Amino acid sequence: MVNNQHSRSNKRPEKSTESDDFISGPVTRVKHTRKDESRILVLDYLPDGKGFGQTKQREPTIQGIGTTWFSLLDIVVEKRSSYPLFTELPLPKISEKTPIRQIKRRITVNDLTNTGHNSLEEAVINIINKNEKRFVSFFNKAQPITNRIHSLQLIPGIGKKLMWEILQSRKGIPFVSFSDIEERVKISDIRKMIFNRIMQELEEDQKHRLFTANPDSGQRR
Repeated sequence: MVNNQHSRSNKRPEKSTESDDFISGPVTRVKHTRKDESRILVLDYLPDGKGFGQTKQREPTIQGIGTTWFSLLDIVVEKRSSYPLFTELPLPKISEKTPIRQIKRRITVNDLTNTGHNSLEEAVINIINKNEKRFVSFFNKAQPITNRIHSLQLIPGIGKKLMWEILQSRKGIPFVSFSDIEERVKISDIRKMIFNRIMQELEEDQKHRLFTANPDSGQRR
């Protein structure tokens, strides 16, 4: 995630014909840090486990997506039951009961079952809608990554022109909702733009991550 401790001053420097740099001074780099989840949405439930033949895991298994960092997880539940798609379940911790017995491993999009893959888009959009405040806050606080790239530009559909419009607009009054951003900056379907960035981070090896956990920070419990 982007470190937002630096100044929010976004005074635009004079354009230079000598360089494409758009900002001077210190920049904030996206750090690859461990990000744990507390809840997941069910993408698929396999009552007989996964695999084939001798490699088959006979433990009832859920494939789920974290509701904070979009981590894809293989999870073992205590016993067979009914776990409809998009059911929200807490991950194991002392203060809350859960049918989840163990987080087996972090997985990738390629590890998802057909059902899990087909459920992924709706699950991600559900999480975006439920966490609108978090994503609006990103647009209010997003900072440069390097002297040439702003974190806003990592979102598909946002180029330099639109980036500057967002930075100028938020200086006066912070954005309060998706619709507020769309009306003030004259863009449409900002949820889809966020969704496309999240899918890029889930499906591809991204140097900078805005909304997802580094896949190397495997969560086990």
